[in-house]
Amino acid sequence: MRLLRSIIFPCLILAILAAAVPAAGQDTEVTRKTVISTNPITDMFTWYNGELEIRVATTSTVGISGTYVSLDDDSDTYVSTQGFYRYYPQGKALEGFFFGGRLGYYRVEVKSNINDEEESGDFFGLGIDIGYSWLLGAEKRFYVGLGIGAVRLFGGDLEDVTLTLPTIRLINVGVAF
Repeated sequence: MRLLRSIIFPCLILAILAAAVPAAGQDTEVTRKTVISTNPITDMFTWYNGELEIRVATTSTVGISGTYVSLDDDSDTYVSTQGFYRYYPQGKALEGFFFGGRLGYYRVEVKSNINDEEESGDFFGLGIDIGYSWLLGAEKRFYVGLGIGAVRLFGGDLEDVTLTLPTIRLINVGVAF
């Protein structure tokens, strides 16, 4: 009995310690709730955009974005403000593959090359997005996102304007907190 106790007790203590070591060494999962991002490459070409994305569930986020694009020496401009919803099917909102929808207000101003008249139009838009996002670094504070989609515009009275626009998140970078 004494031999059994001298073998079982130390083995039991070692088993408890061995089981506790991996648990003590595991990293705790960092959960970020908000991301602010922009595209620094297009920003240099006066194609400004910014996004604020907020985690509302383990699989979902909502957010707002704004865009300002100036073409042809500031004669043609595009401005938008959009709300969006993104679904992350793998269950880690703000990280991984997402798809979702967007709804927004769009203003387009175009200067005609023929008669130098300026036309403008206000539109509402409805669209879809797909993309992929990463939270990088030990604290998962650095954000990188890619995506593509399309928005269909409704309303407005501009002639010769395509009413379906692509949405491209070439590479958004930002901070998560």
